[in-house]
Amino acid sequence: MGFSRFFSLFLFCLIIVSCHEEKKNANINVQLDDLADWNIREYSLSSRKIRHEIDSLRLLPLRMYADEYTRKYYASGAPFLWITRSGIDEKADTLLAYLQKASSSGLRESNFYISELQTNLRRIRQLDFDPENNINAVFGRTEFLLTKAYLRYVCGQRFGYVQPNQIFNRLEQTDTTQKAPFRRLYDIETESADQEFVHKALSLLKDGNFTDFFQDIQPDNPLYRQLTDHYLQTQNPETRRKAIVNIERSRWRTPLAAHDKYVWVNLAAATLYAVNENKPEYLDMKICIGSPKNKTPMLQSRIERVDMNPYWNIPYSIVKKEIAPRHAGDEAYFSRNRYRIFNKETGEELPPVAVTSDMLTSGRYRVRQDNGEGNSLGRLIFRFPNNYSIYLHDTNNRQAFKRTNRAISHGCIRIEKPLELAVFLLDSPEEKTVNKLREAIGLPPLNSSVPIEKKEGEQLKVGIQRFDPSIPVVIDYYTLYPKPDGGWEESPDPYGYDEILLKKLEAF
Repeated sequence: MGFSRFFSLFLFCLIIVSCHEEKKNANINVQLDDLADWNIREYSLSSRKIRHEIDSLRLLPLRMYADEYTRKYYASGAPFLWITRSGIDEKADTLLAYLQKASSSGLRESNFYISELQTNLRRIRQLDFDPENNINAVFGRTEFLLTKAYLRYVCGQRFGYVQPNQIFNRLEQTDTTQKAPFRRLYDIETESADQEFVHKALSLLKDGNFTDFFQDIQPDNPLYRQLTDHYLQTQNPETRRKAIVNIERSRWRTPLAAHDKYVWVNLAAATLYAVNENKPEYLDMKICIGSPKNKTPMLQSRIERVDMNPYWNIPYSIVKKEIAPRHAGDEAYFSRNRYRIFNKETGEELPPVAVTSDMLTSGRYRVRQDNGEGNSLGRLIFRFPNNYSIYLHDTNNRQAFKRTNRAISHGCIRIEKPLELAVFLLDSPEEKTVNKLREAIGLPPLNSSVPIEKKEGEQLKVGIQRFDPSIPVVIDYYTLYPKPDGGWEESPDPYGYDEILLKKLEAF
């Protein structure tokens, strides 16, 4: 460093120190390069000491999935991302500006170490170090926390701060034994962060368009902006809590947005929406969902067909828990409910009095309910592939839709308007096809008021109507959602998922 430069710096410091009215740090805006030749211990940076500080930080517990990527990066001895010869790269200020916006969606600033980073950056830029905050410790903390906050933010905004499959699929065990597998309550294809995304994010810190990337990773779900605005506009604490968790749900990237015609089931609101984006129309209806003990899972699939006058093959779980222990051998019970028992291997029907509880729970026998009047599936059932034997179906209990709490089923979804849904989903609802559906459930044809009477002994018309193309269906869970005609729908939290999500969002 030249003498004139040294003298100017010395004179500047002397003037600042001598001025009692201006109590500013003399080292404001002094850069590390200015001190490079001084060899002053307090301002001597050591890569080894900085990495030692980082190593102590990366061993702290992981609180968000993105933290694992930060840990791996520094464990590999990779280059620093923020430290330069002049101190800390100015990109840190851009990052902090974005991090401070996160509070507008209900996230805590402490989740991104904003206060600590601001303090550290001030210390570095004013060369304000002391024995407890020596230069290498401050640089190490700043380097590590900037990367940690950066990856939390870009992964969280792009994919969600909580991974739904990790949360919901570890809530309930299939039985009471400790080693039992967990029930899968979330089976929606959801994008997630991976090493490729993280590598791109870190590479852009070095040589890419940093600000464009921040724009690209923002949620693309229109609900995100609507919910965020609603959060900022309301002062009701409970509504704000609902907004926070539903904003998080809107960050999860699912395939529904790619389709014009679809069925969206909101379990929390116990409501089904059938939507055709190409037409100014939608269909909504009440539904009954699984009880808290028999939660309906969140899933995605495609509705392939509607079956008319279906038989009900009773799930083994119901046979095991309800029918076998209470009603085995009770002929009156089986007759009253129109249940029949069949040998799975031979197809032979057995009289109820000949079947014991042990036989029913052996897995070798099937219990089936006759179709038609009184059948629990009603007259129409909508079939779509899934891992749970979950379907949308009619019901013989129409009174259930008058209830406020409709979380009452064994897991399947009972729908209020099955015929209307079937017609809505048809690609071309021709009169002949619609009449076929109406006839199957005992309604008169279109343009006729004469009901179809079933003759005694006549078999019910059993049939299938396929949907071509098949219709996407997503069974989801939102407790706060904009109504199609304006306003907001606040739903109860029948499965307690809001509280689980809120705790996860507050914990990292």
